[in-house]
Amino acid sequence: MANGADLAISILVFLSVTLFVVGVLMWLLTGTNPLQRRLQELDSSTSPKDEDKDRKPKHMGTFLVRWIEPAAKLILPREEWQKSRVRSRLIRAGFRHDRALRVYLGAKVVAALGLPLLGAAALFLTGRFLLIAQPTTIMVLVLLAVAGFYLPDLYLRHRIDERQIAFREGFPDAMDMLMVCVEAGLGLDAAIQRVGDEMAQSHPVLGTEMRLVSLELRAGSTREAALRSLAKRTGIDEVQALTTLLIQAEHFGTSIADALREHANSMRIERIQRAREKAAKLPVKMIFPIILFIFPALFLVILGPAIIRIVTSFFTVM
Repeated sequence: MANGADLAISILVFLSVTLFVVGVLMWLLTGTNPLQRRLQELDSSTSPKDEDKDRKPKHMGTFLVRWIEPAAKLILPREEWQKSRVRSRLIRAGFRHDRALRVYLGAKVVAALGLPLLGAAALFLTGRFLLIAQPTTIMVLVLLAVAGFYLPDLYLRHRIDERQIAFREGFPDAMDMLMVCVEAGLGLDAAIQRVGDEMAQSHPVLGTEMRLVSLELRAGSTREAALRSLAKRTGIDEVQALTTLLIQAEHFGTSIADALREHANSMRIERIQRAREKAAKLPVKMIFPIILFIFPALFLVILGPAIIRIVTSFFTVM
C-alpha cells in the first residue's frame, strides 16, 4: 500500500509541475489575438487629436512609414545604450535585444552561484561532504564563485574581439566597393545599402552593420548620427576615421569619391602591414612549441639508439 501511495503522489506531483510549466509557457507565448486587439481599439475612447495622431501613419501608406521605420526600431538599439558602459559592450558584441542586459547580469549571478553549488554537489555525490567545512574547500568554492561571476565578462570580451577582427578583415574590401559605387553614380546612402547587401555573405558582421546604417538612414536619422552610431557600435579606429572623413567631406563640400579612394588605399596598406606584423611575430611564437614538443621527439629519435647501444655494451662488459 505504501508503494502505491508513493507512486500516486509522484504522479500527481509530476502532473502538477507539467501543467504549471505548460500554463506559464502558454501565458508567455500567446498574446492578444487580432480580433481582441481590434475590439480594444474600438472600445477605447480617444480624443480626436489622438485619433488623428494614431491614424496618420496608417493613412500615409508609404513604404517608409509602414515597414522601414518599425523594422529599424526592432533591430536598432535604443539611444540609452550609449550612456551605459555595459550596454555599449553588449551592443559591440552583437546582443541588441532589450533583454540582453538582464540576461547578462542574470548569467553572472547564476554562474557565481551555480559553480560553487556544483562543487558542493560533487563532494556530496562522492561521499566527501565532510570536507566542505575545511578552509581549503571554502577557498576553492569562493574561487569558483568569483570565476563564475567573471565568466560572462570573458565571453563578452571574446565575442567583441571576434566581431572586431571580422569587421577589420572585410573593411578594406567594403571601402573599395563603396568607392566604386559612389564613382558609378550612386548616392552615399544607396552605396551603403548596396555594400551591406553585397557583404552579407562574405563578411556577415560587416554586412549587418552596414545594413543597420542603411536602415537608420531610411528611418529618418541624419547621416552624421548614423555614421557616429556605427563608430560607437563597432569601437574600431578605422570606422571612426571613416566617419570623421565623410562628415568633413559633407560639411566642406569636397568630393566623397576622392576621400573614399584615399581612405581605401590607407586601409589596404594597413591590412598589408598587419599581415607583415603577424608574419614577423610567427618565429617568436613558434619557439615554445618547438622547445616543448619538437626538440624532445628529435632528441629521442637521434640519441635514443645511441643510448640503447651504450647501455647494452655496458651490461655486456659487466
